[in-house]
Amino acid sequence: MHVKVYRCDPGAADPQERYDSYDLPMTLETKPTVMDVLDYISANHDGSLAYYKHSVCDHGICGRCGLLVNGKPALACTRTVVENDLTLEPLKKKKLVRDLVTV
Repeated sequence: MHVKVYRCDPGAADPQERYDSYDLPMTLETKPTVMDVLDYISANHDGSLAYYKHSVCDHGICGRCGLLVNGKPALACTRTVVENDLTLEPLKKKKLVRDLVTV
């Protein structure tokens, strides 16, 4: 699975937008969620990735993990990955805190 993740820190002295790419050994047969993908990237590739992980929710209730998956709004905790190429971006009409975190 190939994943591109939007990265930006608006609070940095030089906030440059970029996309980081990751190749993951995950398969569609295991039916991972987007949150599973983000957790894998954070644990195995880049622990500095900012995304909203709420340990109590994971059922699409709070909505804080909203992001764009291949250009369409989704909740990372409930959206099952059904394609081998993902582009993950923050929601466009919200204020960007960092990477995929918006308020």
